[in-house]
Amino acid sequence: MNRTQRLTAAIVAAVGLLAILALPGVAAAKDRNHDRIPDRWEKRHRLSLRVSQAHRDQDGDRLRNRAEFLAGDNPRSADSDGDGIPDGEENAGKVESFDGATGKLTIDLFGGETISGTVTEETEIQCEHESSSASASDSNQGEDNSGDEEGQEHQEGQQGQDEPGDDNENEGSGDEDDNGEGSSCTTADLVPGAVVEQAELKLASGTATFEEIELGG
Repeated sequence: MNRTQRLTAAIVAAVGLLAILALPGVAAAKDRNHDRIPDRWEKRHRLSLRVSQAHRDQDGDRLRNRAEFLAGDNPRSADSDGDGIPDGEENAGKVESFDGATGKLTIDLFGGETISGTVTEETEIQCEHESSSASASDSNQGEDNSGDEEGQEHQEGQQGQDEPGDDNENEGSGDEDDNGEGSSCTTADLVPGAVVEQAELKLASGTATFEEIELGG
C-alpha cells in the first residue's frame, strides 16, 4: 500500500468514526425537550416539544405524561381504555418479580409506587388486543394539571407529522389501535420488565389477590 492509499484509508476511517460519534446526537434530536418522551408521541397527542412534559398531567387522571407514555395510555384522556377506571388507578407498571412457587407478583407502578399480591388459578391474564383471556392455571407461572401549551408550541404540536425513520421508535403500545391480536398470556409471561397495562387487586381477609392482569405488547 503506497502513501496515497494509506492516506485515503485514514480519511475513510476518520469519516466513519465521525459518523458513529454523531449517532447519539441524531437520537437526541428526536427528544428535543429531553423529557424521555419521543417527539413523535408528543406531537401525536399535541404536547409541547419545548417544555418538558414528563411530570405534567393534562387529563387530571393522576398519571403523569411519562407514565402515560410507558403504559401506552392517552395523556389527553383520563380513562384511555374507557372501562370507567381512571388511568391513574389501573396499576400500570412493570413486573418487578414473580415467584411461581408462591404466586407472589410484585409490580413497579409507573406512578412511582410498588404493589404486591398473589396470582391464583382464578386470576385472568390478558394480552393486549386479545379478546379472550387465559387462566393462570394454564401454566405454572398528578400534579400540575395544566392545559394545552399556547401559541407556537401548541400549533407545533398540532401540525407535527411523523418524521421519516421514526416507525421503529419505542413508543407506548396503546396509543394506536392496530387491531392486532397478541399471543395467549399465562403466568410464564410475568417476567421481570414485562409491561402491565392494568392490574386489578382485591384485598380480602388481609390477603391481596390479583383478579385480572393485562399485559402490554
